[in-house]
Amino acid sequence: MTLAQDLVRLLDLRHPPVAVAFHEQQPAEESRVRPTPEPAGCCFWAQAEQRRLHTTAADHAHCSVGSYTHGFISLAGAAAGEDTAALVGSGWVTESDLAGAPSVGTAPAAITYEPLEEAEAADVVLVRLTASSFMSLQGACPELSVVTKPQCQIVPLALDGRIAVSPGCAVSRVRTGLPADELTCALPARELADIVARLERSLAADAAVSAYADADLHRNFTPA
Repeated sequence: MTLAQDLVRLLDLRHPPVAVAFHEQQPAEESRVRPTPEPAGCCFWAQAEQRRLHTTAADHAHCSVGSYTHGFISLAGAAAGEDTAALVGSGWVTESDLAGAPSVGTAPAAITYEPLEEAEAADVVLVRLTASSFMSLQGACPELSVVTKPQCQIVPLALDGRIAVSPGCAVSRVRTGLPADELTCALPARELADIVARLERSLAADAAVSAYADADLHRNFTPA
């Protein structure tokens, strides 16, 4: 069983995990594979559940904040965007919020999104969690971070080696149609085997205490 299949099984995922890879040079097939245009980089995540996408700065350009978090433009460039002005002007974020948002340190030539099951290499793995699967992941990896807006900051955090979970953000939920009962999570790909092993152990413990709680409930609190 692959690590992708393990994640689906252990976290009871409704959607396949997505692999994200950052490239210093354009992949060889870049000229033949283009994504459907999207309003933000987070919108490519759903496309990539089914097929490989090679994206460049131009594909992310409609979202200045996402372009910044993914390393395509500078903080100053993001702050100058008309869309950023709308976000700051509404009070949704402040300039200091943006300055504190993590970003990819080196500008990539391209970013590939694809099903983890088909990926030969990955830097970050994206999964969509329910409350139950978030409970399972947090039980196995209590050091994970729950981040605030913008949602896309989970990608550079995972690239830096941290497990990052986002409840989503108002902008991304509108653009992606993320269901109200789902969260997003980014995992460092290099830690994936260890995360799966920790999930196996933690879920075995969950099953044991769940069985005890169920037996106790029926023994002591179920009318005869």
